[in-house]
Amino acid sequence: MRRAFTLIELLVVVAIIALLISILLPSLGRAKMRTRIVRAHADLRQITIALDAYAMNHRDRLPPTRCACGVNVNFQLPVELARERFLAKSRSNIPQADMRDEFDRENTYKYRAPGPIYQNGTFFDSPTKPWKPRATIWVPDDFPLCASERGRLYANLTGEPPSPVAYAVWSIGPNRRSPKFALVEGTDTVDESKFPMRRAYWLQHSGDTGLIAHIRGSNGMTYMSP
Repeated sequence: MRRAFTLIELLVVVAIIALLISILLPSLGRAKMRTRIVRAHADLRQITIALDAYAMNHRDRLPPTRCACGVNVNFQLPVELARERFLAKSRSNIPQADMRDEFDRENTYKYRAPGPIYQNGTFFDSPTKPWKPRATIWVPDDFPLCASERGRLYANLTGEPPSPVAYAVWSIGPNRRSPKFALVEGTDTVDESKFPMRRAYWLQHSGDTGLIAHIRGSNGMTYMSP
């Protein structure tokens, strides 16, 4: 007589395999997310090295921040880093260095520094004229802990306290519409005015959403989100 599996035995095996898959899949998903977070941190570290190298070549001056209306290029990586070959140059028509955000492949990682700004393509650098456009960065009162809800915008204007932050670079994280992010009042647009310094906006673990940030203090120290 030939021996064979019964239908019940086959169903039991299938059920066991399905159970093992249901147990393993979440673990694999978390491992994949951790890998992407590590990759984003590595990219941001590379960007900070490029920015520090640029500053060394320009008497501690950093590239200007860029903002624009109606185009999703706010805070894109400065093209100056590509012009001096610290990073690759973008193949798009947008003047920016080409290092795509691990969690947003359509856009680069973000950068902002208090001081000079390109606004809608026009360059402004007037530290003595507060009515002129100026790049700002919001810094909490308890920096570098960044847990406080209170803080101020720094623009490195003459006569004002100098910013404790030289610059910041960040990734938007797994969800660009994270429920952590505040919205502009009366709209569904994310309010980026306190990006990326507010700890409440940061990604905390592999199953979380939020920003992944590297922040260079004016003291030369680098602070990172988890």
